[in-house]
Amino acid sequence: MAKAPFDVASELRLVPGLAEADVGADVLAELAAEATHRVAHANVTLLAQGAVSPHLIVLVRGAVKLVHQPADVENADPIVLTVARAPCRVPDTSIFDGRPAMASIVTLRSSQVLTIASDALLAILPREPSLSRYLLTQAADDARAYVQRIDELVTGSADERIIRLLDGLARAHGTPLGQGRFIAIPLRRRDIARMVNATTETVSRLLARLERDGRARSTRDGIWWLSPRASAESLASTAHPRIFRHLPKTI
Repeated sequence: MAKAPFDVASELRLVPGLAEADVGADVLAELAAEATHRVAHANVTLLAQGAVSPHLIVLVRGAVKLVHQPADVENADPIVLTVARAPCRVPDTSIFDGRPAMASIVTLRSSQVLTIASDALLAILPREPSLSRYLLTQAADDARAYVQRIDELVTGSADERIIRLLDGLARAHGTPLGQGRFIAIPLRRRDIARMVNATTETVSRLLARLERDGRARSTRDGIWWLSPRASAESLASTAHPRIFRHLPKTI
C-alpha cells in the first residue's frame, strides 16, 4: 500500500490552541504553503542558544527539550528549562524580537518538524488577528509555565522537587494508562536532574524507590507515573503490575 502524502495543513490543525483561537482553514492553508517539513533524529539541535531563530518551529511528531547553558558561571551544568511533546509550537521568543535565543532546542527522539520562516509569518500576522491572538496566548502560557517551574527548581527537598516535576509532566503530557499516566517523553535521569537542580544519583535513587513501591516505571520511551495524590486503594490494587508487562524494557 502506498504511503499517504504528508498533509501539512492537517498536521497544523492538530496543534493545541489553534482551533481554540479560531484560526481558519484559509490561514492554516497559507501557513502550510510556507512551511518546510523535515525529520530530525534524536539529539539534533534545532536552534542553538545565542542564535536568532529564522523560523517558527512546530513539532508534529516526537519530543524536544529546551536547554540553557549559564554564561556567567564557570563549569555550570546546563539547565533543562522545559520539555515539549508533539503536537505543539516549540517555545521560542527570538523569532519575534530578533534577539539571540536564550536556550537551545534539542530533539529527545526522532522527530518530525515543520518550520515557517519568520518573514513569512510576520507578513501574515497583520491581516490575520486570530493567528496573532494564538501566538500572544501561547507566549502568555509560556511565561506562566516558567513561573510555575520556579517551585520545581527551588522549593522543598530534592525528592519533593523531582516528584513535583513528574506530577506536572504527567498532567501536561501524560496519557492515561491504568490508574496512572504514561509520560511519553524519553527523559534520562540526567535530564530530570537538570530540570530540578538535583544530582543524577538522587534521581536514580528516588526512581528506584518509587518503582519498588509500584508508583513509577522508567522505560526507553518515557515514565509511567502514579501520582502521590492517588488513593491508598489505587496503590494497593494490582492494576499497575499488569500494566508493566506492556511497557518497553526498563532503561
